[in-house]
Amino acid sequence: MKFDLVIVAGGSSSRAGENKLRFNIGNQSVLERTINAFFAVENIQKIILVVREDDMDFAKEIVDGFYAPHRFEIVLGGETRSKSVYNGLLKATAEGVLIHDGARPYVDCDLIERVMLSVERYGSGIPALPLADSVRVVEDDNIVDEANRDKLYRVQTPQGFKLNELLSCYANGKEYTDESLLYSTYVAPARIVEGSERNVKLTTAGDLTSLSSRVGIGYDLHKLALFRKLVLGGIEIAYDYGCVAHSDGDVVIHALIDAILSAIGERDIGTLFPDDDPKYLDIDSTLLLTEVMELCTRKNYRIKSASVIIVLQKPRIGDYIPIMRVKLANIMGIKSADVAISAKTNEGVGDIGEGKAVAAYASVQVY
Repeated sequence: MKFDLVIVAGGSSSRAGENKLRFNIGNQSVLERTINAFFAVENIQKIILVVREDDMDFAKEIVDGFYAPHRFEIVLGGETRSKSVYNGLLKATAEGVLIHDGARPYVDCDLIERVMLSVERYGSGIPALPLADSVRVVEDDNIVDEANRDKLYRVQTPQGFKLNELLSCYANGKEYTDESLLYSTYVAPARIVEGSERNVKLTTAGDLTSLSSRVGIGYDLHKLALFRKLVLGGIEIAYDYGCVAHSDGDVVIHALIDAILSAIGERDIGTLFPDDDPKYLDIDSTLLLTEVMELCTRKNYRIKSASVIIVLQKPRIGDYIPIMRVKLANIMGIKSADVAISAKTNEGVGDIGEGKAVAAYASVQVY
């Protein structure tokens, strides 16, 4: 089934005190980050942005930055959320439609695909999470009753439906807080799918100033042997000794990969790229890092910064470090200034100090 996407970005941001969709997360605005989460999802054919009149130029500038601006339409929002969604739906033509809040920039591909699959099977898909806290009914600042939290869920977006069924619900002209309630009232009980704790909606100024980020650490070590290539940070180092490894033995990239996988909640490099798999024999580790970055994109994470310490008794590698920073930054999609690399000896201690091994420690921040 093909889908069109309606991104609702026409709110006033009154609780945030500023236009939250323009707020920068790293080097992207909130709205651009939200669009990016959907842009590469298979079966989404059109992206419809519903914005305020004074955000039209801002939205057009974002759209022009994508390599396929023809996939977008920009629509003027209405006085309410319902009217804004309806304006967007009128531009949709696919069999299915997704409605998403522009201020939910951390949605990931797995969640989007769960919603789409639910629409195909059941006619609707609503991401939701059960409540963890106890719930009470309060009147005049007093608790007057309890509520059964087992039946209460936090509803998120994107919410998915068949376009014609959702459009038919707007004939009554009533206002609803979201499309799941509208659909449940006039078509059928909406079907929930598992939501995501990370898929938060940015609402207040506090949300904007405390955007979640995660940190991961990684480590790698390889023995050195004569007549092997020494590759560090994607750069071949002129030296008689190189790493003994199934791949090219690039400890810098291997440590970075483990740090990234740790930060985004995945298993380690050995699980993702087993060292007994023939297809990874002598492989260029930059290809492995590129694959990990594709996984990051799918989960809607971006690298904010990376730091690496290389521990090697010899040779001196200071002259190579600027080239490493540029190479790694290009693969990770960040500025070279956000990649820190330092080199240390092991003061003659242990296998590293005796020139028998090389190691690297890495940390990354993702958001």
